[in-house]
Amino acid sequence: MMEFTSFKTLVKEEIERRAGKTYSVRLNDVMKNNGVVLSGLTVMQDDSNISPTIYLNNYYEAYENGQATLAMVINDVMDVYNKNKVNRKLDMRYFLNYESVKGRIVLKLVNTQKNETLLKDIPHMEFLDLSIVFQFLVSDENIGAASILIHNAHAKLWGVDYKELYTRALKNTPRLLQYEIKSMKDVIGEMINAEQNKNHESDYHEYMGELDRCIPMYVLSNQNRTDGAACMLYPNLIGDFAKAMGSDLYIIPSSIHELLLLPAGDDDESRYIRDIIREINETQLLEEEILSDSLYIYDSTSKEIKIF
Repeated sequence: MMEFTSFKTLVKEEIERRAGKTYSVRLNDVMKNNGVVLSGLTVMQDDSNISPTIYLNNYYEAYENGQATLAMVINDVMDVYNKNKVNRKLDMRYFLNYESVKGRIVLKLVNTQKNETLLKDIPHMEFLDLSIVFQFLVSDENIGAASILIHNAHAKLWGVDYKELYTRALKNTPRLLQYEIKSMKDVIGEMINAEQNKNHESDYHEYMGELDRCIPMYVLSNQNRTDGAACMLYPNLIGDFAKAMGSDLYIIPSSIHELLLLPAGDDDESRYIRDIIREINETQLLEEEILSDSLYIYDSTSKEIKIF
């Protein structure tokens, strides 16, 4: 079985051959969240300056495990590119001017320890064992929604510091990425195919009612379901929800995309929850989706979020 380097080179050469002379094909490593580095391939038309990055790591794993041939990989990469290509140039000159971008700067939460290298190159603020970083939301009818991580070079160009970015993002994020809180009952209900349960409708409703009584748990994210853990920072959101629940709140970092909220319990329960958080992070999540192994709590007396 060929090594990953040889695999990437063969894929690149074949994509170049199929795409033709008016396209350029590049391999590049991309640092994702938590220090994860993925090997990407981009296919760029001569008259365009934007292209999707197609990551080859999973393709290589499928090839190595005998689940895909090289030809199958190349065909799929071409299909992914053709479905997502943008046949025009994106004018990014406005990105040079802070006045043009400040209205779309938003917050994101990442794990501080797992992102030590990345944090050296980006403006950030520490929050518990996490760091608040900043993104620019791109909205374009041809490419849809995307985000650009703000680096030190951007902040220097704009003449702003992390404090200004934080103040701006704290106002923008709840407006641009509105929060959504759903009960665990409703979330699981959405996941269950109603067609499979139509012959057992009464049993289904009885089960969901029992679930709601046993697990007073809620899922917090934004409406895009992307980087929704930042909702923890929305002004008054957690405090108001804790007040409505009439108790302190456990905040479980399900992933970088969502949080779980439930009334705080005793020490035995908290130890159990922490064990579950670690187990899920180790066995169920992709490395780049992990937020933290910590259990957080909203203290209604001090009105603060703390590590519990």
